[in-house]
Amino acid sequence: MINGEEFEKLPTKEKIIRIAADIIVKEGLKKFTAKNIASRLGMTDAAIFKHFATMDDIILSIINNYVYRCSQSAEVGISKGKDIEDKLRQVLLSHIKVLEDTKGAVPILCFDFSRSNNQKFTNILHSFVKEYKNTLSQLFKEGQEKGIIKKDLDPEELAMFFLGSIQAKVFAKIIEQGEGPIIKNPDQFINELFYGIMEKKEDQTSKDENS
Repeated sequence: MINGEEFEKLPTKEKIIRIAADIIVKEGLKKFTAKNIASRLGMTDAAIFKHFATMDDIILSIINNYVYRCSQSAEVGISKGKDIEDKLRQVLLSHIKVLEDTKGAVPILCFDFSRSNNQKFTNILHSFVKEYKNTLSQLFKEGQEKGIIKKDLDPEELAMFFLGSIQAKVFAKIIEQGEGPIIKNPDQFINELFYGIMEKKEDQTSKDENS
């Protein structure tokens, strides 16, 4: 159950979205029902539909919120980052924040809808992954040009590796059935991702001296 003072201050519509995301992650889409959401919020099934016309609209809100916030935070991270490494770090930290707020529901939905014929959601998720992959790829390419990221790595594959690593954390959390954050130490997690792709500092220094 989601609780806490911060949750109680949220508008009812946002509470429904948060509870819905929690149910999708912990119990699956089969348990994603108006009755289940309403019982957790102490309201009637009918009250749910005062805020959303259909159950699909709740899923759409979860996805759109995730997509919008990830896209916006990526733009902010890129504009505020001091260098390529810092830009990547800011983008990933913001992504992880959105991931935690939505309880990892969107990666789960990506997996579920990839096996279904529900094009309404699949198309939105596909477009998001494509655009987000392009954003990361451009940062990796810039990093390679500046000698910060290893040049023998494919930027698009790197982008998918980063996205896949985040998604894997969600699935690991589900398997563990534990409470708490999906990624306990975001900085350490990002450092681990960076370890295999960054040029060593001494290599960068040597290249700078020889150029």
